[in-house]
Amino acid sequence: MEQIQSQSPDTPAASRRQLIASLIAGGAIVAASPVFARGASAATSDIPKNDERDNPTLNAALERESRMVATYALAVAATTNQDDKAALLLIHDNHVAYVDALRGYLATEAQAPSSQPLASPSGSFSSVASLLSGLEDETATIHTNSIAGLVGINAASLIASIITVEARQSAALALVSGVSPQAAARV
Repeated sequence: MEQIQSQSPDTPAASRRQLIASLIAGGAIVAASPVFARGASAATSDIPKNDERDNPTLNAALERESRMVATYALAVAATTNQDDKAALLLIHDNHVAYVDALRGYLATEAQAPSSQPLASPSGSFSSVASLLSGLEDETATIHTNSIAGLVGINAASLIASIITVEARQSAALALVSGVSPQAAARV
């Protein structure tokens, strides 16, 4: 019988990096999923693919994701362990990809986003990971609540793809911050 060991805050940093990478692998690709979904089923033929009424919601998502980028930039700068820094940089890069995907979708309708971070992460890696896990969860919730107001299928697909990765990022960060695997699964 195979035994499964849970990760703990005492786990070496390389293991934390591997855990985060494995839980959120493919995050940047997921943000591009609307491109791959263009040939979706005929059941969606009555739903508009793009609708300008979605632009305010998408600009709000762009604003939030831009602020997440700024927050992760601070977290990366404040982290001294190279493995922890690499793990945070992976998530930072995912948020950069979300910003790029949203700006690409909005094109000339994209508003200039803020570079103001949502928080100033500092302290131990566990405390930084806990703070960032909470922000990921909050961001996923904000995006989830916004889907109901979207009209176009492409906008909804884009936001849904971002939510999926952010939920995984939240759980991975909760786990490496010392939360039990059962509690992290509920994040």
